[in-house]
Amino acid sequence: MSKGNWVEETFLKTWHPYFWIIFIGLLLYSQTLFFNFTYLDDNILILEKLPFLTSSSNVFQVFRQDAFHSSQCFEAYYRPLLTISFMLDAQLGGASPFIYHFTNINIHLLAACLLFMFLIKLKYRKELALFFSLVFTVHPVLTQAVAWIPGRNDSLLTIFILMAFISFLNFLETKNGKSYLWHLLFFALALFTKESALVLIIMCVLYLHLITKERLFSSTEKLFAIGWFTIITLWFFLRHAALANPIKMTPSNMVRSLLGNLPAIIQYIGKILLPFNLSVLPIIQDTTFVYGFIAITLLTIALFLSKNKCYNFIIFGSFWFILFLLPSFIQPNPAIVAYFIEHRIYLPIIGFIIILLETDMIKNLSAKKNSSPILGAVIVLVLLTIITFNHSKNFKNRLNFWENAVKTSPHSSLAHRNLGTMYYLEEQPDKAESKYKKSLELNPQEPMVHNNLGLVYMKKNMFKKAEEEFRKELAINPSNNNVCFNLRLLYYKQNKLKDAQGTGEGL
Repeated sequence: MSKGNWVEETFLKTWHPYFWIIFIGLLLYSQTLFFNFTYLDDNILILEKLPFLTSSSNVFQVFRQDAFHSSQCFEAYYRPLLTISFMLDAQLGGASPFIYHFTNINIHLLAACLLFMFLIKLKYRKELALFFSLVFTVHPVLTQAVAWIPGRNDSLLTIFILMAFISFLNFLETKNGKSYLWHLLFFALALFTKESALVLIIMCVLYLHLITKERLFSSTEKLFAIGWFTIITLWFFLRHAALANPIKMTPSNMVRSLLGNLPAIIQYIGKILLPFNLSVLPIIQDTTFVYGFIAITLLTIALFLSKNKCYNFIIFGSFWFILFLLPSFIQPNPAIVAYFIEHRIYLPIIGFIIILLETDMIKNLSAKKNSSPILGAVIVLVLLTIITFNHSKNFKNRLNFWENAVKTSPHSSLAHRNLGTMYYLEEQPDKAESKYKKSLELNPQEPMVHNNLGLVYMKKNMFKKAEEEFRKELAINPSNNNVCFNLRLLYYKQNKLKDAQGTGEGL
């Protein structure tokens, strides 16, 4: 049997590509099944909302409220399908993290299989489609979407976007009405998963004019426009009704926020090609640009030297990468440090893969000519797998997570504050006090740090210092009921009943 036939029979025949994607993915991520919660959003989205999630009668209620079940502006994220996915898990596993991690892995593997189908639909060679689907499966920068439970929001979005685009391509080929309806259904599911699904419309229009060369305002474009408009209208009214205090930003603030955060694109590109500076909670200040500049230089050279590149697909891939990434750069509150969490690159990385597939160094690879490409592919996949396996351990539990956050983003006051909280919960008050003080050193206005310091001092029976900290917190957050409760509790512990009764009056 020739080398080419051996590769075909082992990896590319019928269902074999899907087997390898699932097998390798399960092998890599099986350890995450036994991970705990990280206490970054998962405690709020799942643990604190468990009574709501475990009641199946609330399934329609999720469309009438934001993901955090709160009317606060800074928490106004409309994510009904994310909540429903948590609700399904809660029916089976309750508060056990096992079932949530199990679902995360399966969502990721389904997304990788759909990526393979998507690349085949774009007419890329089967072996290249499989290789990049495997790269997607094991890539370190996507670890957070799998190992961190709330990271499924982007992998879930990717599933619906890919299914919608595959249905779109099927309709272009067959003009079958079922494909049109499937496209609209998956677009609706994507939109009710995350707002950035709106970018799909731009990508479909770009494909029509860049790749298939449809004329402007063609009948096909008009047909899809009617469907898109209908779904967006329904989504808009449901979202508007659900968010009592939606995030409001002026166009100038949005532009200012985008421009201020654009440098993060360089850092993301660096993490795609050279994933050596990963973090569970990255900020621009503590993330190097070196890998990004090296990666961009290498990619530019590769594209420049490529003679068989298709400019239209390069443009299409570039728009996919940038447009699906940019919404995450819009920061509602410019006073808060922006975090460029790595799971947000999950869907945009597909556009980057398309760009790479247009370079001659990738296009000209063939296992039929010699075994070098196979060996090279195996080495790349093994290296990525090792990095991902090690990086995923940072999501093992809340202490590992926040220790990595502080280590990789030392200028993040939030990371120091939350690590202090983890130490406090682990009965290590001295370590907690140290981290709280560091958080205040970085940001004197960091919410709840003074309150948490007050709890530490109250635990140590240092009542005067505890009262000072609670008072400082109330000066920053005068209407915070938790701080008022803690101050009352402090007075009760000192038998200052009159002070306890008076605390919080008029708030």
